[in-house]
Amino acid sequence: MTHRTQQQQFDVWASKHIGIIHKVVRSFCDDPVDRDDLRQEIHLAMWHAIPGFTGNAKESTYIYRVALNRAISWVRKHRNERRHREKFETDPLHFVSEHEDPRLEVIYAEIRQLPKAERALILMQLEGFSYEDIAESVGLSVSNVGVRLTRIRQKLAANLKDK
Repeated sequence: MTHRTQQQQFDVWASKHIGIIHKVVRSFCDDPVDRDDLRQEIHLAMWHAIPGFTGNAKESTYIYRVALNRAISWVRKHRNERRHREKFETDPLHFVSEHEDPRLEVIYAEIRQLPKAERALILMQLEGFSYEDIAESVGLSVSNVGVRLTRIRQKLAANLKDK
């Protein structure tokens, strides 16, 4: 694959699947600076993943897998760094952009509290992936995906009810 072809494919993926990237980033990071860092990491991972895309899965499923894997590894790598930084922050308030609905932040905050595997499942469902696509992406059976998503939705509903 030539550099030009790879760049063209990246440009298509980055614009076509911006929603996937945005949702993954929002569900793994609450700090705007971390969101920017993770977004860049995901874009880099997408760039490197282009030659490995064989077309056996949907583009969106492949990109979700790349984004989720990068987000999980990024969180693991930066966990200690964030803890250290949070000790020295002087302003504990989190400012929400004027373009963001504050209610969404409450929902994303609850999603961030889920274990990584559950977070990945609910994100894919929110994106509109079928149970079959989710099962293929995460390596579970379709029925197991259904059971897990039902439990995750119940957990989120219960937690959001208290908010």
